[in-house]
Amino acid sequence: MEFVTPEELLGGSEIIFDVAIPTDVLGANAKRELVVQLRPLTIGTFGLIMKAGKSDPALIPLLMIKESLVHPSLSLEQVKSMNLGLVNFLIAQIRQISGLTEKKMSSS
Repeated sequence: MEFVTPEELLGGSEIIFDVAIPTDVLGANAKRELVVQLRPLTIGTFGLIMKAGKSDPALIPLLMIKESLVHPSLSLEQVKSMNLGLVNFLIAQIRQISGLTEKKMSSS
C-alpha cells in the first residue's frame, strides 16, 4: 500500500477532457460532430456557483458551463444563448467529469 501525495490528490482537478457534442444536440444546421474542452469543477468553484445561484437558481447550470468550459471560452451572456439541449448535454458531461453523478447503491 502506498500513501497518496497532495499533488496526486489535487491533480484530477487540472485534467482537461475533450467532449464530442453530437450533431443532434448542436441543432439543425450542424453538419459534423464538434469537440469542446471541459475541466472538472472544484469544490471551491462549485461552492461559489451555488452561492451565486441562491438568488437565481437558473444561473447555476449556466455558471457551471462557464466555469468548466475551457475551449472555447465563452462569456456568461454567450452561455445564456445556448439551446436548452446543448445546456443539458454539457451539464451531464460536467457532472460526470466532476464526480457529481449519483452512485447506485447495491442492495444486499
